[in-house]
Amino acid sequence: MSTPGCMGALGGSRRSLLCCGVHNEAPTEGNLSTASNRGKLHIREDSMRHIAIEESDDRWEIEKRTELHLQDLEFRGAYMLESDSVYGSIVAMPQIARSLGWPWTFRALVFRSAILLVLNYVLQGFAIMCIAQESQVYDVLSGKVHLCDFAYDLEECPEGNHCTGPGGTKYTGYGRVNFDVWSMRSYMQAMLQTSVQGTKYDYLNFGAGEKDHFYPGEFGMENYYCRLLACCIFMIAEVREFFKTSELIMVLWKTPNTGESWVTKVPLEECPNWKEDPISRMRFTVAGMPIGWKVFYFIILVIPKSLLLYNVCWMGLRFLMESAGIIEQVLGAMTMDFILDVDEMLFETLGSAATKRIMGQLQGFANPDFNPEANNDHIENARNGNFSFIRWGAVRLSIPRRLIYTLIALFIFEVRYYLLNCDKVDGMWVSKPMFYPKSAKYTFWNFLKGKIDFLGEPYWHMTATDL
Repeated sequence: MSTPGCMGALGGSRRSLLCCGVHNEAPTEGNLSTASNRGKLHIREDSMRHIAIEESDDRWEIEKRTELHLQDLEFRGAYMLESDSVYGSIVAMPQIARSLGWPWTFRALVFRSAILLVLNYVLQGFAIMCIAQESQVYDVLSGKVHLCDFAYDLEECPEGNHCTGPGGTKYTGYGRVNFDVWSMRSYMQAMLQTSVQGTKYDYLNFGAGEKDHFYPGEFGMENYYCRLLACCIFMIAEVREFFKTSELIMVLWKTPNTGESWVTKVPLEECPNWKEDPISRMRFTVAGMPIGWKVFYFIILVIPKSLLLYNVCWMGLRFLMESAGIIEQVLGAMTMDFILDVDEMLFETLGSAATKRIMGQLQGFANPDFNPEANNDHIENARNGNFSFIRWGAVRLSIPRRLIYTLIALFIFEVRYYLLNCDKVDGMWVSKPMFYPKSAKYTFWNFLKGKIDFLGEPYWHMTATDL
């Protein structure tokens, strides 16, 4: 028989394991063979617990039910609130406090969530206003023109078509520069031309041609397709926010218009140590809310969130369309999305630990259109050879809907950019005539209108004769 220390030896070295055989004797070839057979037996017993799906008698039903379940996850999943955002907490915390009778601690959590929501609107709104002021006021005051499609065919210039820049000269590979360099060179050219007038150096050629003594170059983009790629990457990130807003709308639309409880009690046997962790005795679930709360949430959440999303999409795409450099375009596509991530940053850094714990446990509202019993009928139809429902679900699942929405949004904002900022002259999109603003002041009303007042005479324009 084995010794009393055998059980302790099981956690030790290989030598100790060998000592735990049937007899207290040195291991022999027969003992090792017996141990090997026992090991194979355990492996065989363990493998019998997991039967390969192709060897299962009910393989067909398992596969079909799995197909239906995966399709339900995509099209009939539960409606969730954002668990890592101030938007989700400002919806959930008041409803949980209402369900519990507005305890003082939950009132404090609601108040703190409201503060974070206001702070989020201030930061996001002010950041977008600053970008709008830069593009609508200060870029114009610096004499910048809209980029449109300037230098679209840079590889074919100067011999190709559409090779004329905003300065009126032909593009060259070494002559294409960004706006800051072009503006400085053009200023120096004008200053020198004025300085030598009436002197013996008046013979110097200060024209804008590439072979002249003081050629400032031309302002234009480096790569048209890189700019398009950057806009697409940026729009993919913004479509993600669009779906979050859509899910919030669906929560308000699908949940009952009655004040249901968002908190239920967990059975005692599931949490025996609940006195040490009382919150584990509660289950938080999205449920119905009074119609007044829904209207309130629509006003303070859906409308501002939609306006912020629209302005970030528009200002972000406009910023990228006006970016000439490749690095500027690629990095701008990733950094512009940061504005819509402020709500998550505030929740992560300034949110209370209690709110994070509750939001992490919050369960979604079951889709009322989802009926698990209906799958039995679909399985029965499939047994009879009618696979139309499953096949149609698979076809719908194969369509990348979010990619389609991304391309639609990209097309809409691209068209809007060209229509508002560019004119098509001789087959080329060039900037509309540029006017100086009457004032550098930019108000919230200017931001809402998207327009400012300009002076009467343009400081730059291009016609077909200039090309």
